[in-house]
Amino acid sequence: MDNKWRLSCCALPLFFIMCICSTLFLLATTRSNAGRQESAGAGDQQTTQIQILDRRFTDSELEQGQTIYTQICAACHGIDGQGQFPEAPLEPDSTGRFGAPPHNETGHSWHHSDVSLIRYVTEGGFSDSTRYYTMPPFGEALTDEQIQVVLAYIKTMWTDEQRAMQRQLTEEEESMFSN
Repeated sequence: MDNKWRLSCCALPLFFIMCICSTLFLLATTRSNAGRQESAGAGDQQTTQIQILDRRFTDSELEQGQTIYTQICAACHGIDGQGQFPEAPLEPDSTGRFGAPPHNETGHSWHHSDVSLIRYVTEGGFSDSTRYYTMPPFGEALTDEQIQVVLAYIKTMWTDEQRAMQRQLTEEEESMFSN
């Protein structure tokens, strides 16, 4: 049996199961966390505090993140986070490959923990290059600080509910690996 065929037959169902489980998990946490929002401190201008791991970001840091995003990320992910193919961001192009995904509220970035998002930017995409345009690694081009401010800026594109759900996912992942 061809190894590519075997891999696709095993990996594709597993991928769909993981997506379904993630969706169910996120729906369950949404219900349990309904109405819960993290508010910024009294001196901060933000309505919702942007956080990565244990770090909270100021408006100035978010502006830095926006600048870096515009210079480096927007060419593929869109200036407003709408994805590489804004007309059909979740559809393959004429080559049969999917483009860089949206990072705004229509995308799936918020389905990943902070650690996973940092890893994607640092190490690059982890997908099949025959089906997806692979994201290059930026770990040598950007500092850890720059990666975090870019991700913090991307989080400003999400809804409050998406940020809360992603925060819950990150906290649950942290607690799983801290014991």
